[in-house]
Parts: sequence; C-alpha cells; structure tokens
Amino acid sequence: MINPIVLQRLKEREKELNTLYRLNSLLTNDNLKPAALFPDLISFLPMGFRYTTICETKIAFEGSEWKSDDFRETPWMLSADIEVDNNICGKIQVVYTQLIDDSSGNQFFPEEQKLLNTTANRIGNYFFQQRLKNTVILIQTGKESGNNNGNGNGESVLKPDSDQHWKWRLRMAERISELIDFRRLGVKAIYLIGSAKNANAGPASDIDLLIHHKSDVQQLNCLKAWIEGWSLCLAEENFQKTGYQTEGLIDLHLITDKDIEEATSFAVMIGAVTDSARLLKKFDY
Repeated sequence: MINPIVLQRLKEREKELNTLYRLNSLLTNDNLKPAALFPDLISFLPMGFRYTTICETKIAFEGSEWKSDDFRETPWMLSADIEVDNNICGKIQVVYTQLIDDSSGNQFFPEEQKLLNTTANRIGNYFFQQRLKNTVILIQTGKESGNNNGNGNGESVLKPDSDQHWKWRLRMAERISELIDFRRLGVKAIYLIGSAKNANAGPASDIDLLIHHKSDVQQLNCLKAWIEGWSLCLAEENFQKTGYQTEGLIDLHLITDKDIEEATSFAVMIGAVTDSARLLKKFDY
C-alpha cells in the first residue's frame, strides 16, 4: 500500500506536469503576441500548485502587466524572471492569498519553484526564437533597421547588450543586505556602489559593497569572513552563468563614523550629489 504522503506528492507532481503539457501546447503556435499568450497562461498556471483555489498570478513583460482578478501581493509569493536573449524582460509572480499551513515553514514545495522557473524559461525562449527568426528574415531581405519596438511578437530584432548582469548583481546585493546580522557584526548601514549600482556591470564585474560599521576586532573579522563566503559562492554562480572565473565577486569597502565625518575614502560617496552610494539597508542602534 502506498504511503498517503507519498501519494499526495505524486499527485502534486502530476499537476505540475499537466501544467507544463498545457504550456507546451500553447507554445506550439509560434506567432502569439504577449497579449494573447499571458492571459491564457494565467488561466491555467495556478492548477499546477498545491492550493489552486487561493492561487493568483501576475505577469509583467516589457512595460505591460496581466494578472488574475484576485491577485494581490502577500507574504506567500514565488517569482521567476523572464529572460529574452540574456535580458530580463519581465517576471511571473504566483501568490497564495491566505495562509493555510505553515508547519513546514514554507507554503510552497521546492518543485513548485522549479515549475515557475521552467515556465519563465520557456516563455523567454519562445520570444527569443520569435525575435531570432525575425532578425534573420530582416537580414535576408536587407531590411534590418536595428530598431526594437519591444512588443515581443516577433517584430523586434535581438538586442546586442545584456542587462542581466547588473540586475542579478543588484538582487544579490539586496539579498545580502536582508540577511546580514547588523547588531552581531556591528554594521550600521550597507550601500551599493560601482557598476552594479550604475546599471552597467558586465559578466566579470564585481559587486562593490560599501559597509558603514562600528565593529570591534572580533566583529570585524566575522564580518569579513561572512562577506568572503558570499563572495566565493557568487563567483562560482557567476562562473556557471557566464564562464568568467574570478577569485571572488564582492569588492568590500569598509568605512567608519570617522571616515564619514572627515569625508575620507569611499565615505564621500554617501549623500554625494553625483555618483552617490545607493543605500540598501540601515540599522539604527
């Protein structure tokens, strides 16, 4: 006899597979515009999740939005970026409108995040193929103008530059600022500077963090070790994404109250008129 818990998980996997089958069927039409594709996707995507009746969806894509009737942001939310030709063009969000069971510590199964990631990847690849096909046609007919109207329906040529590098670095910097233990490490504020802040980071660019601290020696050593751990992990992830290998991805700059008072070092960037540091999070002692 099959264990009831195992049976339930198998049923959830069946729901996820059925959702992907419907997505594949939808994408067999290679000429869909976003306005036709996304409302249809929103209608069946919640069926792949555990609590279908309280599951709502929102899709943002190149300046436009589509969402289910009862969508609203809640604490119980998953999201996945839609990337087209290495450019982040949109996002799919799935929320539960109420808490049903938090005994597991998470409303969503890990497989449900994978389902959302797979959906976003396939959507991004779908529009990439549209644009690639159209670009080839334009080149062959001698009509390529280099314009990109961004409507995602196959009328846009591919973009030569990618913005995924700085956006990913910005998200990682924001995540670090969310998780850092300000009090234990003696941190007062964390800022972002450099190419990730200025939206021009490339595949080999560092994440430049500016940390205002009042740490003692032990706290400072712990802070440096904590950031170094992030730096090594992000360098490996960046290598897997881009093929660029670095010894670390975070360039850490430390400043104190004295540095700010005397406007020394990188402290001059805090509140500067031009190229100012971007505050990620501040802790008031």
